[in-house]
Amino acid sequence: MTARDRPTVGITGTTGYLGAVIRDRYREAGWHVIALDRRPPADPDQSWRRFDLAERPTEGLLDGIDVVVHCAYDMQAHRPADVWRRNVDGSRWLLDAARGAASPTVFMSSMSAHEQTEQVYGRAKLAIEQHAGTTGAIIVRPGLVWGPRAGGMAGTLRRLAGLPLVPLVAGAAAQFTAHEDDLAQSVFVLAAGQPAKGGPIGAAHPQPVPFRDLVAALARMDGRNVRFLPVGRRLPQLALCLLQRMPFGPALRADSLIGLRQPASELPGQDVVRGLGLSFRPLLPPVRLGAMRQASQVRTGRVSSGSGASSGLS
Repeated sequence: MTARDRPTVGITGTTGYLGAVIRDRYREAGWHVIALDRRPPADPDQSWRRFDLAERPTEGLLDGIDVVVHCAYDMQAHRPADVWRRNVDGSRWLLDAARGAASPTVFMSSMSAHEQTEQVYGRAKLAIEQHAGTTGAIIVRPGLVWGPRAGGMAGTLRRLAGLPLVPLVAGAAAQFTAHEDDLAQSVFVLAAGQPAKGGPIGAAHPQPVPFRDLVAALARMDGRNVRFLPVGRRLPQLALCLLQRMPFGPALRADSLIGLRQPASELPGQDVVRGLGLSFRPLLPPVRLGAMRQASQVRTGRVSSGSGASSGLS
């Protein structure tokens, strides 16, 4: 079967973690995948068209593409002005081009994109969402994505968990999580289902996981236990700001830390998720999630410590 005999998806950011996960899901379904990236892929068999967020899309970029999935985001831009010029403006140009090409489009946003965030990344994603809503794109807000590939923020936290003492930089802030396979499936189904456009759709398990338990669970995937170091609120932020100026840079950026400390409080669009039969596995088994909640109540004094509750994770 040739590429012309199959439906075609164009995916931006296939060299990144999320784009690669979604690319592989479409491949498994038999779709022809066109990588829309700045550089040719290492795989010579991968179809490719040049796309750069810093430039307006070239004429014909989306010709013959049935679905567009926009994952690309330039993490090298740090200053708000640079972030807006490269990521926000570049995404707006692509979304307009997709609308002109009449290609159904999925924009991969973030759970950090909420009105209360002070994070530059989250505010940029929110600005792109606002434009995506005018183009009819499907807006997906993935939770913190985890899985065997150990990429993205979960991969960073797994590396952080390898320290002798892990600074408890996000306190009790809790993140919604999504297994990489479940997320890829949700994108595939959402693009095919063309749900009514009514705002962003949260793609994650509905039970948020506190930072401490999140890091401990990710460490367990690598066969490690974790020891935590309580820290003040400003100390890690200042340290990360200083480290970002060093040639090697930190594994966890200061802006990322804001996102961990200011998580979303709810999952939007769950009526759409349920209507399409989508589901997301928990990062931890349900029995362990229950134990975590009991342990949290013990730590905050809401139940007696004599109850014997324990998270079993730290």
